Amino acid sequence: MDLAQTSATVFSLIADLPAPRGGGAAAGARLDSVQLEHAGQAFACGLHWIGPCGARLRSDTPVPAQQPLSLLLDGMEPISGRSLWCDGDENGIAFEAPLDVLGLVARNLARATVGDRRLPRIELRQTVGVHCNGMIEQLAMHNISQGGIGVEAARLEVEEKVGLTFDGLRPLDGTVRWVRGGAAGIAFVEELGWQTLFPWLRGLQHAPQSARPRPLLGGLLRDGLALRLDAPGRVREGVRWWNCRVHAVTARQVEFEAAHGFSPGASLWIALPDIGGGPARVVRTSHGRTLADFRMPLRDQDLRTLAATIPSD
Repeated sequence: MDLAQTSATVFSLIADLPAPRGGGAAAGARLDSVQLEHAGQAFACGLHWIGPCGARLRSDTPVPAQQPLSLLLDGMEPISGRSLWCDGDENGIAFEAPLDVLGLVARNLARATVGDRRLPRIELRQTVGVHCNGMIEQLAMHNISQGGIGVEAARLEVEEKVGLTFDGLRPLDGTVRWVRGGAAGIAFVEELGWQTLFPWLRGLQHAPQSARPRPLLGGLLRDGLALRLDAPGRVREGVRWWNCRVHAVTARQVEFEAAHGFSPGASLWIALPDIGGGPARVVRTSHGRTLADFRMPLRDQDLRTLAATIPSD
């Protein structure tokens, strides 16, 4: 297999089994070439989609469901599995053991020449902050490549200029290239190098999958006069940015929720909706939430601006 830019093969970090006609490459799209071994014979296939638990293949030789088989990838031991379904020229297979998808990508990067080293499109489930016309929306990101991302469409329009905030990655600028069927494609203004993107993906893969935080009754900011928000924001620690949800604000404190855990005493920069941002220091964390003190109190005008964003009952 190669990682040429024209390949339509999707590498997924989502541990789902492949579904028939799950979308993706068009009939004429070029797919990475692999082999499928069944009943003592090996035949060529196009790799449509591959994830930790299975793969979807395009082949002229269908394999009936529940048949044992092996997927043959260049430079790797055969991957044992079974056929899940057959739908026209496509086969879905399940692996006997989980596959390290990024390990496969890394192996292909190492085998490619320097000029040809490119990451394929990676499917994942993450949140991205999209900044457009002074507004911030946190959207579900479906996939990422060196050239851009696919997200839920929301209210995006073709050719809109947007800013993008990722958890643990530097902010990027982009342009909306297409919107259709509830999804949108955003191209980066400056392509993301694989040397930056791959370690970030590895970090996501190795991050502990914590359970959904339990509701925190009353929150961390117990001031009865605090503004109770549920607004998207951003927080920076060092050079890395994270998306967050701002839950409560006073002139001197802010409570927010983010995918990253911050240590008490950590110095942050917190960007709040409509009023910009400022430096803060972490006071306390609990149940995935963080309470921080602003180093300079918010102005009365800032608080009035934030209060105006709270929907009336």
